[in-house]
Amino acid sequence: MDDERVSLPRRLARRVRLAHVAAIRARLVRPLDGRQGSVAGRRPLRVLLIGSGPVVGWGVGSHDLALPGAVARSLAAATDRGAVVDVVPHPSAGVRKLHRMLHAADIDRYDAVVLSAAVADALRFAEPHAWGTQLHRLLTDAHRRGPRIVLWLGAQPIRSIRPYDTPSGRLADAHADLLNAVARATCHDTGSLFVPLAAPPRVGGRRHRTPGDYLFWARQIVDALAPALQECAAQRAVPTPQSAARVGAIERLKLSRRGGDARLEGIVGTAKRTLGTEIAMFTVLDDAREWPLASTGSVLESIPIEQSACIHTIQTPDGMVVLNAVEDERFAGNALVAGPAGLRYYAGYPVEAPDGTRIGALCVFGRAPRERADGEADLDVLRELALLAQRELWRWEPTAEV
Repeated sequence: MDDERVSLPRRLARRVRLAHVAAIRARLVRPLDGRQGSVAGRRPLRVLLIGSGPVVGWGVGSHDLALPGAVARSLAAATDRGAVVDVVPHPSAGVRKLHRMLHAADIDRYDAVVLSAAVADALRFAEPHAWGTQLHRLLTDAHRRGPRIVLWLGAQPIRSIRPYDTPSGRLADAHADLLNAVARATCHDTGSLFVPLAAPPRVGGRRHRTPGDYLFWARQIVDALAPALQECAAQRAVPTPQSAARVGAIERLKLSRRGGDARLEGIVGTAKRTLGTEIAMFTVLDDAREWPLASTGSVLESIPIEQSACIHTIQTPDGMVVLNAVEDERFAGNALVAGPAGLRYYAGYPVEAPDGTRIGALCVFGRAPRERADGEADLDVLRELALLAQRELWRWEPTAEV
């Protein structure tokens, strides 16, 4: 491309950015809630969405209505498993910024990572050869850092984005096609998946994006992602949560300042009533002790970490059930089992901080042993309730100190 042809797209891109992007984004709704979409289910798959464009969720007010929730629901329907989809959005990240974001993220705990920056770089008219080199480096680094599957989102047709449905948008559209061709070849070279997003069908109204748009894209993503995930038969290793990481996450959430919470108490009460146990708790574990943020049926304030059942739960991929504690060498000598409390049955499911650190569990205790089928059914209920408790935990913000 000669200098004259390069300068024209650059000038047009600058006009588009300055005249449209800032003003349009200032008016657009975008999600401000917990950066996750999830569907409870056994052996949940974990996916990370990271970058700009569709990942940000422009036009809707919740990540559950945006791409994370849509991908979680589509993935659960396609695989008959649970799905947890986290998102790290940035309004204008290109490949260079995305590389820095990737290094800051803990991606080795995910089954797949989905990267998105094509629209932003197409609107910048990124030079294709240099851009392809940067993309190759990004995808190679992503594979090296842990996820079994890396997926790149190609740019949807630029003119399908309402603010760019202009004559000058045709140049950006053509450049997006060029970058998509580079990305397709680069994904082939690096063993990554490439999904060229199509334009969502337009319906009446003037909304920038709708939940239907994100569901439309989620289905395209899952059509590529689900078969690849099902081919990976090996279970994802669960990183052992280090005590220092738990302490840091607990401090960031200011949980030591948190008093009674009616919503958490309600979730814990539901667990106790639904599962028919004597005790239910939402516990937190630091480096030395376990204590309940909410509980029913127990007046226990804290126990040493060495006596905790939940410390074992947070190391499991999908929760834990102890059918009869006197037959389990880990707990048979525990004071809560051998002492006056006489606890026999336990079921628990991990709860995470927003950064993915497992900091506790939603759990129930009973004084009578149970059968394995009952324990599995109880764990299904705890998955659902633990996700509700986790969202409630993330929603809470401590009052600033004066």
